[in-house]
Formats: sequence, structure tokens, C-alpha cells
Amino acid sequence: MEKVIERVEQILLPLASKIASIKYLVAVRDGAIFAMPFLIVGSLVLLLLNLPLSDPNNFMYSQWYTNLMTEYKGDWLQPFYATMGIACIFISFGLGSSLGKQYGLPEIPSGFLSLFAFMLVAAPVTGWPPAINASYLDGKGMFTAIIVGFLAVEVYRLLVTKNLTIKLPEQVPPAIARSFESLTPVIAIILILQPINITLSNMGDGVLLPQLLMDLFKPLISASDSLGALLFIAFIIHLLWFCGLHGANIVMGVVGTFTLTNLQMNQEALAAGEHLPTIFAGGFLDNYMNLGGSGATLGLAIAMAISKSAHLKSIGRISIVPGVFNINEPILFGAPIIMNPILGIPFILVPMINVTIAYFATSMDIAGRVVALVPWTTPGPLAAFLSTNFNFGSLFLALGLLVLSTFLYLPFLNVYTKSLMAQEQAERVKKAAMNNPAIA
Repeated sequence: MEKVIERVEQILLPLASKIASIKYLVAVRDGAIFAMPFLIVGSLVLLLLNLPLSDPNNFMYSQWYTNLMTEYKGDWLQPFYATMGIACIFISFGLGSSLGKQYGLPEIPSGFLSLFAFMLVAAPVTGWPPAINASYLDGKGMFTAIIVGFLAVEVYRLLVTKNLTIKLPEQVPPAIARSFESLTPVIAIILILQPINITLSNMGDGVLLPQLLMDLFKPLISASDSLGALLFIAFIIHLLWFCGLHGANIVMGVVGTFTLTNLQMNQEALAAGEHLPTIFAGGFLDNYMNLGGSGATLGLAIAMAISKSAHLKSIGRISIVPGVFNINEPILFGAPIIMNPILGIPFILVPMINVTIAYFATSMDIAGRVVALVPWTTPGPLAAFLSTNFNFGSLFLALGLLVLSTFLYLPFLNVYTKSLMAQEQAERVKKAAMNNPAIA
């Protein structure tokens, strides 16, 4: 086992480190993080306006809520449209500023250049008086925001490197100097992207670049909503964690693009009163896989709290409270799980089992589908309940998976406990021998 672990370290750690340091992945992750407060609030607004209280066939039916929504729902949808409805505006600015910072460029001009490039191709002006077409400012424009955002910052970096920007005297205030420095990149972005708009417009079908990219990525989006994709993601995240790398940060930078796109599809279906189309959306993994953090370690913490090993018992009890809020560093490094083959096996397998059960339960409508984002620190069962529009099946599924996780960890924990108790006994004997030479 030591040789296997050593081999994994030699192969996986350098590769994972390189992937984790890719500037584009970091920028996408940061863009989503910057946008998250707006997306969470927008999701919750949509959720509150579509509670399962207006269906007469639902046991939770409430006439007062139905009357309230009939009168005021249209008035209160604006916060949703101003957040989730234009999610790519926040994301494009965030990823542009992040990528610019990594290149040593001014963050705010980099963010605005990224946003400008996105608006140029994704928000055409139509009619008179002029009106912006906002159809692709939501999740459907995600891939466009990422691609043209990267392009904009790379153009900015190239022009700065080649000294092809406008330089003002040192006496000019820095803010004004940076503004004039951005003039050349703005012109360059127009010269690159506007011909694409004109070409697409002349095709006669009114096709936009975001639509072309959505069609291009449609197979990937569909594949992301499969059990195979979920199992692969779960395996990679936890294998990286086992090796001491933050698997979620490395993987979710890419995966988050698909989960937000799928979430947008579900939200549009919810607003239209249609069947929700996607399973792997929003915080699906947080609801069912990350119960207590990566590895579903809240179940392990509960099992450790009643362990016979003094070391594991203390770590388990300390880890339960933060584990409820999906913070599991105490147990990852305290047990430890990292580079521990006994606990590493269930750490990788339990999330995959949970994901499999959750996928089939959701596909069979035993549990609801995600329509809202909630903070990642929300306890898993509660997050599942809230994010699926107060679906009790989701709540009971998450609670059941928590219980299952505890039982799945137990056999491995018992083996590990025996090894630790043997070590503790050996240490006590050694200590007694040192204090009493006669025993030795």
C-alpha cells in the first residue's frame, strides 16, 4: 500500500499541481465566487415566488399565498432578473479582473474589458428606441462570457507587453492614466469581435455568438447531467483530496460552469411551470455528496465521536459542529484522512455511493431538482430542502444518506481504531517502562 501511495504521489501530485495553477481555471472559479452573493439572492427570490403552496393538489396548498402571488409576483420578479437573469455580467467582470490580476494588470480595467467584450457579442441592440436583447445575459451566455473574457484580457496583456497602449506623463493621476491605457485594448476588441457580429448578422438568421457556442457545447452540457459524469467528478475531487490537494477548488472551477448553466434551465422551467430538465444543477453535490464537507465526513465524525480510541474520539467530537456547516478540515487533517489508506478508501467510495443514490432518486422524482443556490455552509439536509423548492423527498434523502455514510465508514473506522489502540497501548507500555525500570 505504501508503494501504491508513493506511485500515486509521483504521478498525480505534479499533474494536479499544474492543473491547480492554470490561470484560466482560477479565473473561472473566482468569477463564479464574485458572482455568488448575487446568484444566491436571486435564486432565493425566485424560490419564494414559486413556493409549492399554490397547487390545489398539494397538501401544502395555501389560498392566501396563491392570492398574494397573483397580485404581486410580477412586481417582485425584478430582483431575480437583476441577478440570475444577468448572471454572466457579474461572472465576466469577475473572471476578467481575476485573470488580469494574475498577469499583473490592473484588476478593474481588466474586469471592464472582459465585460465589454461579452456585452459586445451577447447583448445586441434592436428596434427603435434602441433596446438591449438580454436573452444571453443569463446562464445561456456562460461559455461566451468565459471565452471572450479570456480573449479580452489576453489582448490587453499583449498590448501592454508590446507597449502599444497610450502612456500619459507621470504627473497625470494614476486612475486617469489607467483609463487612457485601456483605450487601445477597447479598440482592438472592437476590431476583433465586431466583424464576427457583422458576419453572423449577414447570415440572415439573426444568430448570435452565444447561440453558436451553446449549440457547440450542448453535447458537453448533456453529458454533464449524467451519472457517469457525476461519478467521475466525485472520484477526481476525492482522489485529489486524499493526496493533500483541495480537490473541490481544482475541479469545480470547470464543473461550476455546467452546474450554473443547468441551474438556469431549471429556473426557467420553474418560472414557466414546466418539468425541471436537469439533475446535476446548482448545489446538487453539496446537498448529497458533501454532507459535512468533501467525503461526506459528518457521518465519519459522528462515528469517531463514539470511538474507543481516545485520539479519534476527541477529533470526532471537535469535528461534529464545524462538520454540520460543511467545514471538515479538522477531520481531514486530524484523523487524518489525507494519505491514510484505511480511511481514504471510504473517503473516495462513500461520496460516489451517495451520488449514485441521489441521482436515481432525483431522476425518479423521489427527490426534487435544484432550482436555487444556497450558501455552501448551509447544513446538507437543510440545503437540499431549500434548494429544491422545499421538497420533503430531498430532505429525507439527504438525512438518509447521512445515516448511510455513518454506517459505511464504520467498518473502516473499526480497523483504524484497532491499529491506533495498539499504538496507544504500546506507548503506554513504553512510558511505564521509562518510569519504572524494573518493568523493563
